[in-house]
Amino acid sequence: MADEPEEKGKPEEEGADTTDWKAMARKWEARSKENADKAKAYDELQEQSKSELQKAQEKAKRAEDELAELKAKAELAETRARVAKESGVPAELIFGADEGEMEANAKALAAWGKPSSAPRTHKPGSFSADAGDGRDAAKRELARQLFGSGE
Repeated sequence: MADEPEEKGKPEEEGADTTDWKAMARKWEARSKENADKAKAYDELQEQSKSELQKAQEKAKRAEDELAELKAKAELAETRARVAKESGVPAELIFGADEGEMEANAKALAAWGKPSSAPRTHKPGSFSADAGDGRDAAKRELARQLFGSGE
């Protein structure tokens, strides 16, 4: 019986995965924390080793990028305001990446927001056949008094 494996509640299956995943996760977590500390130290060392000229150049590049972004936003806002003025649609409702998209959007919004004409009826001014059943005689009398006898 020395050849038989010890039983721990479950019989071992052939090819069963016996890896302790919690232990492996702790191991890799510890390594990643160690590497993160080393990476931070490396970044600090690189920053310290930069010359003043390199730092100034990087700062200027960030400022130029920010300026270009602000100019693009201002240009879009100006275009949006112009399209809003031309179309009569509020600027807050207009969107698009360029002038063409904004104009198409404003045109669609203007068409959607345009009030429709009065509803169409089959015979305007006529009453249905069941209107003479006497239930609304008081209303008809009031209308006759207000608007005349209809003659």
